[in-house]
Amino acid sequence: MDTDALKLARSLKTRGLPERLTWGAVELSVTDLDRAVRFWTGALGFLPRPDPGTGVALGTSERTLLILQPGAQRPVMNDVTGLYHAAFAVPSQEEFSRLLTRFKGLELRVSPVDHTMSKAIYLNDPDGHGIEIALETPERFARFDEASSSFAMIDSEGRFRSGRDPLDIKAELAAAAGTDPSAPIAPETVVAHIHLHVPALEPGLDWFEGLGFARNLLLPSMGMADMGAGAAYTHRLALNIWAGRGAPPAPDHTARLLRYHLTTSDAALFKQASTHLHLDAAGNLSGSDPAGATLSLAFSRATRTERDAA
Repeated sequence: MDTDALKLARSLKTRGLPERLTWGAVELSVTDLDRAVRFWTGALGFLPRPDPGTGVALGTSERTLLILQPGAQRPVMNDVTGLYHAAFAVPSQEEFSRLLTRFKGLELRVSPVDHTMSKAIYLNDPDGHGIEIALETPERFARFDEASSSFAMIDSEGRFRSGRDPLDIKAELAAAAGTDPSAPIAPETVVAHIHLHVPALEPGLDWFEGLGFARNLLLPSMGMADMGAGAAYTHRLALNIWAGRGAPPAPDHTARLLRYHLTTSDAALFKQASTHLHLDAAGNLSGSDPAGATLSLAFSRATRTERDAA
């Protein structure tokens, strides 16, 4: 089975072009700012970052990944749209295994899963915000299986995979040998994807197509879909209706996804997105997404200049 996201990935690779969109920082509201900062720095190894606003910016030594904002009066609610989880991709098997070792040592409640195209560790912060630590492994993926009556894929060795297999924890932990579990998160860590609760799949897919994301999987029986942005890893954005069809946005007084940031170096894409987003004072495009969060899309002029010069 081929998908628009896979076709886009092949096209951009052939032309030597980067992904259409890359993720920037994710902004979350929390009930107890000090507690949240302690969790993200103590459990995940995030580092303080400069932030001119009212919140606390955290990330790696090289980039901001997260901004925590005070003001929520209660934890994350169920049965509303908004964030399902934010995924942070680490650069290597060693770093993935080191973090798993760290979580085990802290006795955190985690769920390790093998998605074939990636490995994942799921956990929640104290307010219930979903977190995924991801190691992207698109080289292990061969194709989606069209013969199966349910979702399945074939890996690079020709094996049938469900995409939701358990990880071999013993093998994963062994790959952390010689590392320091207490070290900060790797500098190369990035925001990999966001997974959202939305009120309906098709309108959500249509809306994000207008930003330049390409459809990958639509799985009505599972109540979810995902989209790519031009990389071999085609799970850059995911949508689900697990909070209920027609679910309302998260109330303002709850811990929730406030805003997320995207960047593009594609001038045509930026112009296309301007048809349903508005230009803000900083020269970025901004608007409210189908989940009720605010999106900010920036145009990377530096990348454009480098490409034009080439």
